[in-house]
Amino acid sequence: MRNWLRKSSKVTAETARQITGFSTPLGGVQWADPGPSETELVRRFLVFLEDRRVLYNPFQLEVESQVEHSVQQIREECTKTLQSLPASAFAVAPVRAIREAGRRFHDDQLEEFPHFDGDWPRRGRPGFFMALGAYRATVGYQVALLAGRYGIDVEGDLASTMPTLGDGATGGGS
Repeated sequence: MRNWLRKSSKVTAETARQITGFSTPLGGVQWADPGPSETELVRRFLVFLEDRRVLYNPFQLEVESQVEHSVQQIREECTKTLQSLPASAFAVAPVRAIREAGRRFHDDQLEEFPHFDGDWPRRGRPGFFMALGAYRATVGYQVALLAGRYGIDVEGDLASTMPTLGDGATGGGS
């Protein structure tokens, strides 16, 4: 008869998040499904980004209309993710920064660079490539912040967008 009050050996964080109350006198637990955890929402967002070629394709393979469409899809996914996250979540600021970088891309790609040589129409507009590079850099940095904070491994092509530590970044020196 003693074992009916025995404490369980392990309660996961996911299980603890679902407990909404206790009843008495003989015990009882009330459960609710709070939905996906913050980490799960961020993981889903990063999985979405893994399939976005606009973030890592070689520049010479990019087609402007496809890039514009993909950046718009990323902005929409950012909005959906922000709607799902709690307002106080760490991920809110990086996801907003990615969404803002998408808006900036759409504006900055129209920038004119009159001092580039006359061969640019054949190779692509300089403003487009400058804006795409800035967009990729911003997204890569924010992905690194999200992955580091939530302990999510990023692999493959998306990982190539993240900044790397250079030789001088370790604090050592001569």
